[in-house]
Amino acid sequence: MPSIYNLPGQFNNVPIEAVNRFAQLPFYLVHNEIQQYAVWNEFDQIYGSIPWQENMGSVMEAVTPQRSPVGRSLFFPNPITTASNKDIYQISESNETAVLYKHKYGSFVFNFLPSFQIFWDKYIKFNSDDIVKQIAISNNQFIETQMLQCCIYIYLCGTGLIGGQPTGAMNSALNAAGSKTAAWLVATTLGTGNNTGVLQNLRLRDIKRAIMNLQDDLGAPSFNGSLNMPKDNEGLKGRYALFCSSEDYYNFDYDPDVNKFSGSTAGAGLGSINLDLLFNDFKGSLFGQLTCKIKKYPIRYNVVNTTDTLGNVLWPAGFPIDPEIFDPIDQKWKPNPYYTSLASAPFSIAWMLGNNFIKTLKVGPPPKEFATKNMSGEKFYSLRWNGEVRLTDQILITNPDGSIELNDFGENLQLKGQLTHGVIPTERRFAFPMLLARSRPAIQVN
Repeated sequence: MPSIYNLPGQFNNVPIEAVNRFAQLPFYLVHNEIQQYAVWNEFDQIYGSIPWQENMGSVMEAVTPQRSPVGRSLFFPNPITTASNKDIYQISESNETAVLYKHKYGSFVFNFLPSFQIFWDKYIKFNSDDIVKQIAISNNQFIETQMLQCCIYIYLCGTGLIGGQPTGAMNSALNAAGSKTAAWLVATTLGTGNNTGVLQNLRLRDIKRAIMNLQDDLGAPSFNGSLNMPKDNEGLKGRYALFCSSEDYYNFDYDPDVNKFSGSTAGAGLGSINLDLLFNDFKGSLFGQLTCKIKKYPIRYNVVNTTDTLGNVLWPAGFPIDPEIFDPIDQKWKPNPYYTSLASAPFSIAWMLGNNFIKTLKVGPPPKEFATKNMSGEKFYSLRWNGEVRLTDQILITNPDGSIELNDFGENLQLKGQLTHGVIPTERRFAFPMLLARSRPAIQVN
């Protein structure tokens, strides 16, 4: 059953005028899930192609057919009067395996109220919005972690593409041997050997070069559209995708090459951008080859320890800085000032993405299944999906005296969800992260 299990007994005692609305609560919750996942899902929109199934095992395996390579530039067949030569083409397969992961999510316990409007607006919808958002963001973070782990190329803004990067399994301490560790991130950002490191913010010349790398050097295909969205996304068809922060995106207006002067000729730079286009959450067109998506919580980090005013280490060098904090003084969430500051978080990561880089498990309700207005209750309750959020009264209650008892009267409720996370690489060279120095436009212009 999607979204709701074991309707609380209290629902049977609500005022008669609200009975039907409480009976329809599962439908409210599912449509709320669809709206929230459409807003917060990111990588799932382009790589979420593996349907989740119960009891699907603990390991995924991908077998990717490999076409025969183009092995010459000049071609000299024999004259028609002589015996012909013959080409024989052989296709092969590549194999990748990946472990599936599982994580549980839950809201705080809240009380049941007999007024449906207050119950929905003040308790259910707010908690549902929050838990679905957190599930989607956690899945984005998991996918990005796996992408960073498996990619064999990285792009350093101002330097270019470098290969041969470690692809071992990363851990939470960011120190696993053979993986992209915190020390690796610091050294790569600063530059080692022939690598000159990150030299500038994300500029149009970097993007143009990265497109050339992706298309010509690595042979990555463009996208055919988006996935797992209520509507098809035409803005991705025939294009690559750039996932970057709003900061990076708005900097394009002030890129040195947008309004560059060459002698007496204005606009002689890389001005082929249209940042006003909007394609169902994807926006902007660069050079007619790339569509941008603003990433809500990009990875930001420092190459030295991030400390507080007393010198206490908050985030070690090379560790991503938390995007948000909860302020205990005014009891509100806020953007983390250490995350937003260019001084404490001077570096960030964007992504240049081609099609078929990875495949991920689909998350959330299938949007198009719920686009119809004629869904029967039987069909509704037969659908299952990865990350479904359930409302339950099967919880333990802690009394003021510290004793614990069952929630026999159904007066307390909780939203719960469980997500199976899965990412499997298919063509590791078809995408790469772009390490960049953060920058914002100057307020005053001389």
